[in-house]
Amino acid sequence: MKVVFLFLCLLFSASFSYSQGLKNILVEKYHVSTKKDVGDSASGILPIGSVVYRVYVEMKPGYKLQALYGVKNHELRFETSTKFFNNKNSGAVTGSMVEDKYLNVNNYAFDSWLSMGNASSSHIGVMKSDDKDGSIIKKRKKCFSDGLVKGNLPKHLIYGDLNLNVLGQSDVATLISTDNGSLAVMGGVENTISVNNTILVAQLTTNGVLSFEMNIQIGSPTGDVEQYVAKNPVGFEIKFDALTFKNKL
Repeated sequence: MKVVFLFLCLLFSASFSYSQGLKNILVEKYHVSTKKDVGDSASGILPIGSVVYRVYVEMKPGYKLQALYGVKNHELRFETSTKFFNNKNSGAVTGSMVEDKYLNVNNYAFDSWLSMGNASSSHIGVMKSDDKDGSIIKKRKKCFSDGLVKGNLPKHLIYGDLNLNVLGQSDVATLISTDNGSLAVMGGVENTISVNNTILVAQLTTNGVLSFEMNIQIGSPTGDVEQYVAKNPVGFEIKFDALTFKNKL
């Protein structure tokens, strides 16, 4: 038994259940880059036609996302056939590290990172269809909604060998993977702003084929814990097909 699984059991000690608090995994095409988004060599060149994907965990009301994780036989994996775009001046590896003051600078807003809800240091990431407060990314003028709603969620922690440094100040990342690591929040997080309880877990920008396998742990309103895996379920684990994804160009 690896370190991260032991940690999860201790952090979220509770009874396990077979109930279904997970509704869906949603993949949103947040933006398609144009020549205005290309940028420069100092920040990193964003190829025209790159797609900014946002990945959300949708849960029933009252449920909280506790962890995004990888353990033995349950790899956590995000991959592209080309490379993930990384703004070299950003260095952000999680959504909460994205600084608001730079969202209108160059192609900073389209950086790649993982998250437990936040899309910037003071904004929660929501689907554009749930965003009713307009856009703060005024220089881009890409749409009325920018998927950013003012707010902040509990601090997340990175455990084990989940190495997100490949997403910081690098333009060659093609794979994020761990079988002994997690991105977790003590007590979990829920979305009480949108109609649906959706939590943003990734923003990934690429001009290639995106694929992923995720495993997640959520908590019920009654304190039960549910673990959903992409494949090879054992014990109380629940296989959920939407945790595996591959797009078509």
